[in-house]
Amino acid sequence: MNRRPVEQLFFWLYQFGMNTFFPIGLLILLPMLVFERKWRSSTLPRLGFQDFPKRLRSVGSAGRRGDKVLWTHALSVGEILSAVPLIRTLHSQIKPARLYLSVSTRSGYEVASTRLAGFCDGLFYFPFDLLFSVRRAFAKVAPSMFVLVETDIWPGFTAELGRRDIPCFVINGRLSASSLKRYNQAKALFSPALNTFDRIFPQSPLDAASFRQLGVAPEKLAAPGNLKFDAALASTTAEELEQVRAKLALGTGAKVLVAGSTHEGEEAVLRSVFLQLRKTIPALKLIVVPRHPHRAEEVHRLFLSDGLNLVYYSMLAQRAFDVVIVDEFGVLNALYSFADVAYVGGSLVKKGGQNPIEPAAAGKPLLFGPDMSDFQDVANLLMTDGGAIQVHSAEELAEQCRRLLSDSAFWSRLGEKNRALVAQHRGITDRLAEEILEAFEKTGRTT
Repeated sequence: MNRRPVEQLFFWLYQFGMNTFFPIGLLILLPMLVFERKWRSSTLPRLGFQDFPKRLRSVGSAGRRGDKVLWTHALSVGEILSAVPLIRTLHSQIKPARLYLSVSTRSGYEVASTRLAGFCDGLFYFPFDLLFSVRRAFAKVAPSMFVLVETDIWPGFTAELGRRDIPCFVINGRLSASSLKRYNQAKALFSPALNTFDRIFPQSPLDAASFRQLGVAPEKLAAPGNLKFDAALASTTAEELEQVRAKLALGTGAKVLVAGSTHEGEEAVLRSVFLQLRKTIPALKLIVVPRHPHRAEEVHRLFLSDGLNLVYYSMLAQRAFDVVIVDEFGVLNALYSFADVAYVGGSLVKKGGQNPIEPAAAGKPLLFGPDMSDFQDVANLLMTDGGAIQVHSAEELAEQCRRLLSDSAFWSRLGEKNRALVAQHRGITDRLAEEILEAFEKTGRTT
């Protein structure tokens, strides 16, 4: 797209800075990149030294030799899980064209390899925003169209989309308060990058307003809709639920508090609340799901001195337990189905909160803390029309848990309100698939 002189100046400065100083930074951080697995596994691929793309075990890919390629990008686990139903739908309908997926994190790569095997023709790491890395990725993938899930905007990458005249969409577009502030500080850089996209589908009216504030042309903005509502209803199979049921082996009368996607500082609060609740509800069980499974050992240590039957989820295998620490990816949504009460993490500490739609879709009453800024629109909706309660302290969390676990009518009413709210907001997947496929049909092969 055509940039104003000031925007062109900012872009040149950005390109010079990234391509000069970022490689120097990588050299300085080389020891960490070598010894930290999460960085070691993704850094070289993101520089451009990888297969483009790695083939997934894909039963639907046999015989796909069409020239056209739909490149979809999802930053990490949350973005991938929200887009699973859409990607599966697109993959089944673009034959003989191919659908490739890029991710930016090792955890995202692992989840995509599992969740989208059979529904994606190839997987690779998204390039760093360096000229060499970006242009190598485009040359190898040769996309006919690019679809970005949520928001992972890189000015160099979007400039290459524009230079090659590749149709591109943002779907499920979201701007957290921190992202909006950061983009606003460099509006001359990010406004042209966002306006490169032909269509932006925001998650909510609040996100649509944020995109307009950043200078996105109004005609590029579609009606809001959140893929997470559809994804929450489709992300767990009956077979997966049965496996979790057998693994938990909950006895008659057991009550379960599931704390999902917790962050450092929250588990100590949950421990205090759980020990307090057990005095009056001895059958209560606690399942803690850290946002990052590598923290499982750290969380495990918090409970060691309490005399509880404590076990890692990976070692559960029908063992009796008081507290389970989840050390695996991809099981949280299934675990919510066995909760009596769900707590949404990242909210009693200043982390912006985590996705509250999954426990709501399971028909569970849910609690979260005061900081739900990353999901504020959904949190407000759940508190107004659904069955969510916001708490501001350990004391309030314990009080509301006790109330929900002892008042079956109140518990049932909140759970049903959540289930109805999620059902009411589903359906965006089909609309998005239709618009993407219509645009994709008009494209030709990119060289």
